[in-house]
Order: sequence, then structure tokens, then C-alpha cells
Amino acid sequence: MRHWSCLAQLALAAGLTVAGAGTASAADRWDTYHDRQDLREDYRDVNRDYARVDHLRADIARDRARLDEDIRCGRQQAAARDARDLARAQRVLDAQLRDIRHDRADIRGDRRDLRTDYRTSWR
Repeated sequence: MRHWSCLAQLALAAGLTVAGAGTASAADRWDTYHDRQDLREDYRDVNRDYARVDHLRADIARDRARLDEDIRCGRQQAAARDARDLARAQRVLDAQLRDIRHDRADIRGDRRDLRTDYRTSWR
């Protein structure tokens, strides 16, 4: 009888351990879902940033063409105004490219964390 009691206690302890691990696994899965969702949002953000970069590059090309035309025709004030517009667009483009670099670094970090979460959740 003593052995059955010991066996019952062992089974109860094992059941509680498994139940606790099951709850932690569900929480880990929930966190992993949110991590993946964050990663998707980061990818969408980078894609929007690239679209904006394309638009800015087209604006810069138009500004350069307008600046060249103003210089060729001798319109100094218009050329100065176009040069300011071109410099402003170039600064915005540089800032956007920096933002893309930061976002891509964030994506790399999130992907590394996600891979680490998968590895540790199986242990």
C-alpha cells in the first residue's frame, strides 16, 4: 500500500509539472504569434519606405532636370529655388534610407529572437 501511495504522489507531481509546462508553452506560442505579427509589420513598413524612396528619387530627377533647364536658360532665381528644393529632397531621401537601414536591422534582430524562441521552446 505504501508503494501505491508513493506512486500516486509521483504521478500527481508529474501531472502538475506537465500542466505547468503546458501553460508556459501556450504563453510562449502567444508571444511567438505577436513576435511574428511585429515582424510582418516591420516588413510592411520597409516596403512602404522603399515606395517612398522611389517617389523621392523621381522627384529628385525632376528637380535636377528643372535646375539644369533654369541654368541653361539663365534664370538665376529659379535655379536657386530649384537648388533649395533639390537639397531638401536629397536630405529627406537620406533620412528615409537611414530609416530603412534601422528597420532592416530591427528585422534582423526580431528574426534572430524568433529563431531563439523556437529553439528554447522545444527544450
